[in-house]
Parts: sequence; C-alpha cells; structure tokens
Amino acid sequence: MVKIQATSLDDLQRQLLRGDIINKVFGDKKIESILAKTMSQAVHDVVYRKYIPQEYKRRGNDGGLSDVRNMKITKVEVNNGKVRVLFENLTMGQSHYTPIYEQPVDSMYGQFITDTIEDGVSDNWYRQGKWSQARPFVQETIARIEANPTYLINAIKDSYRKLGLEVK
Repeated sequence: MVKIQATSLDDLQRQLLRGDIINKVFGDKKIESILAKTMSQAVHDVVYRKYIPQEYKRRGNDGGLSDVRNMKITKVEVNNGKVRVLFENLTMGQSHYTPIYEQPVDSMYGQFITDTIEDGVSDNWYRQGKWSQARPFVQETIARIEANPTYLINAIKDSYRKLGLEVK
C-alpha cells in the first residue's frame, strides 16, 4: 500500500507522479498486455495483410513481429507533470530460416526490425518489393489507442487501485 499525503491539488499531482508510484503503476502487466494486443492486431492488419511472402516463412505470433512476448514497456519517465511511456516491439531479424536469395542469413539477423518495417528502410533488405515498403504498424497502434483509450485508462486506474488508492 502506498501512503500519500497532499496539501493541495498540485501537491497531490506531484505525489501521484512520484517515480516509485509511476514505476509500480506502469509495471502492471495488464497495461503492457493491452498495448501489446493492440500492436499485435495492428501488425496483422497493416503488415501481414500487405502481402503473403513466398521467399520466407513468417514467424507471426511465434517469435515474429506480432508476438506479444516481443512487446515491452521499456521506459517510464515523468517530465513537467507528464508521464511518458516508451512501449517497444523488440522483434529481431530471423536467426533460423531457409536462406533467401542465396544469402546465408536474414538481412536483419541480430537487429531490431521495427524501424525497417515501420519506415520501409529498403537498404535493410537484400531486394526491394512490397516487403520493403513502409508498413506503419506503430502509427496504427497509436491511432487505435487514441481512438479508443478506455481499456488503457481503466487498466491505469486499476493499477492505482492495486496500490490502495481510490480512483474514480
């Protein structure tokens, strides 16, 4: 249980944004799960529906870009009364697959692939095609959360409640 004593609304806000409280709130796996499920669906809709690969096998929910196990809250910070949460897709290039274009390893082997897929960094592919075009699943994730933030807001409120605070 967290103890908060505040003498004003500003003081209350400062107390609620203390690093120890914020880290506990955003350490709640329910919040991370909501973000991950939203991103996973965005990957399926924006990335995977763009084309069906012939040159390689997609990992999908088994270690691939849509696998929620690869999605984590990696940083939480408070600055000027605002909380910033860094949520990342930490999927890396394939380490085991059938070689593509006579190459012995994936062009992104051992590297994070989010920026390459999100922005369409064609230099990171052996050849260009539909797969090397931008497929902005991160932007889609943000848009979906902004369009319907209720689940996330409720998870944050629940996390504060778990700390013993009354939240309406």
